[in-house]
Amino acid sequence: MNVMTRLLLILGAAALLLVLPAVPTPAGAQQAPVTDIRVTQVDTSNYPHITVYVSVTDASGQPIVGLQQRQFALTEDGTPVQLLDFSGGGGQVSTALVLDRSGSMAEDKLEGAQEAARTFVEQMRSGDQTALIAFDESPQLLQPLTGDQASLERSINRIAADGGTALYDSIVDGVDALKDASGRRVLLLLTDGQDCRDIDCGSFAGSQASLRQAIDYANRYEQPIYVVGLGARSTDRDTREQGIDEARLQRLSVETYGDYFYAPDAAELADLYAGLAGVVQEEYVLTYESPRPFYDGTHRDIRIQIAEVGSSNASYLEHHLINVQSQPLVGLTLLVPLVLLLFAPMLAHRFVRPASSRLPTTSTRISPIVSPPDPEERAPATGKTLLQSATTLEEYQGRYCAMCGNPLRPSARYCGTCGAVQPNPTQPGGDA
Repeated sequence: MNVMTRLLLILGAAALLLVLPAVPTPAGAQQAPVTDIRVTQVDTSNYPHITVYVSVTDASGQPIVGLQQRQFALTEDGTPVQLLDFSGGGGQVSTALVLDRSGSMAEDKLEGAQEAARTFVEQMRSGDQTALIAFDESPQLLQPLTGDQASLERSINRIAADGGTALYDSIVDGVDALKDASGRRVLLLLTDGQDCRDIDCGSFAGSQASLRQAIDYANRYEQPIYVVGLGARSTDRDTREQGIDEARLQRLSVETYGDYFYAPDAAELADLYAGLAGVVQEEYVLTYESPRPFYDGTHRDIRIQIAEVGSSNASYLEHHLINVQSQPLVGLTLLVPLVLLLFAPMLAHRFVRPASSRLPTTSTRISPIVSPPDPEERAPATGKTLLQSATTLEEYQGRYCAMCGNPLRPSARYCGTCGAVQPNPTQPGGDA
């Protein structure tokens, strides 16, 4: 076959491909949609019953709804468990909106944050609750958890920007606002800067709590933190503003099993808050009983497999076993009775006299104290001593209690009447 013939064959094949209709891909061979499966919260407040909240979203971040209980398979430490309860529409949601109102939030930023907060409140359902906290050089609880949307909106409208930034203290207050709430708990934090504890804010003081302490406090109460960083980043060279420290904000979200969002402009906040509210409200809620219902303070690994969708892993700490290291006062309280039990025998031996050193109390069973017969005393009839007499020898070997004078059983080491310790019966007069 010459070169011209090969060229004609290639051109003919290309023309044929252009005129043939496209062949559809079989339905079973279609690529599965990209999904994100995340365990957003593990609630152990009713241990050994565990409640797991699962978010399932598509590639665009929209929640995937309509999944059935039969599609979910859950294991704890590799052991399959049976679901006791399942909900596909999300449960009650309790949210703490924590807003930065420092001086750098003035004008457009604060207006955008207020609009986003109002948007979130407008999407609250019956049974949902929201608290509002605003912080500058100190946090302030403007509205405790409530389902009253009008009261929340009035509190949002009164926020004014001024002062420094106590970011970490606001997290502690946000956890406190939610720690007694049941169901799904969301701490949504927005800031455009950094804690004055970490940077020079002039005359404004920073948080009393450190970043590490804020994270540990949130984890103690199993509280995920959702962080929104607003405006310029601290690494931007085209701005003189201090900006946000994304590394710290991401650490806050990652180490508390929350999420981080970046909003370069305040105009984007309302859509971001609306999207987050929608995702939380469409989470799947799974409840099961731990196959290892022990109070042992151990980590438990959870794996959720969703048929035809994917899987996700999570874990929780069985923290009902008191952590003495984190609660030293409780540990000391438990240690005191243990020490007393340990030294009780020594104290009893030191301060309580043995029975042999005490006179017996008056009792009808105890005879008056008498002296035992002298073994060297001679019987008038035989002229033999009591020790030499067969009949009195048995009485001698039986002995008399040196304390109360009552007869003893043969070879007895303790008096059956008064309980006094007796000398060694094989060595008259010897020690016990």
